[in-house]
Amino acid sequence: MRFLKYEFKNPTAWETAKAEIEITDSEGNVSYDPSKVVAVHYIGNLCDKWGEDAEGNPVCEVINPNICVDVIWTNDQLPSWEASIVWVKPCGIHIFAGWEAAYTAEYCALYPDYCNPPVEL
Repeated sequence: MRFLKYEFKNPTAWETAKAEIEITDSEGNVSYDPSKVVAVHYIGNLCDKWGEDAEGNPVCEVINPNICVDVIWTNDQLPSWEASIVWVKPCGIHIFAGWEAAYTAEYCALYPDYCNPPVEL
């Protein structure tokens, strides 16, 4: 199993990708295909810029148009999803409980300074 994060450029791109991991049963019910994915968490559009309202409450001023989705794959991701993978710092907006260490290990392999920052003397 492998936990990865994705951004899709628009709703059509997400719907196309989602169709690749869905199955429909004999009664027409759609679900995620357990031979491909263990879990899918639709995050949606994130906020790129925060401001405050008159009472000091946070308000999103600029919404990112990309659709964010987290997936735990049964084996490995589908090749068609490769272009949409994103590597965000661990323990951000969403994490699957128990998968923080696995995601962080992959992140650190790609960005070693995150886990081993240079020591200033």
